[in-house]
Amino acid sequence: MSSIEDIKELIGSLTPEQIKAVMSEVKSKKPKQVDTSRRARRIANTTAYFNATPKPHMCGDFESYVNHSDSIREQIYSGVESWK
Repeated sequence: MSSIEDIKELIGSLTPEQIKAVMSEVKSKKPKQVDTSRRARRIANTTAYFNATPKPHMCGDFESYVNHSDSIREQIYSGVESWK
């Protein structure tokens, strides 16, 4: 007999109460709570950035738009613009 067959035979001989007692002792590694704070912070940064950036048609030429959007991006990432 192999060990798998021994285990199957042992499990087959257990009563429901014995199975319940064994299963209450088995520890499962399930997460109790999922931490979503990092994801929420990233979403808030993205939202703050897109709310603060100008639209291309409002800045005139493309170079001034790029300069302005870069400065807004740096303010968001550095924390000057609060996203909380």
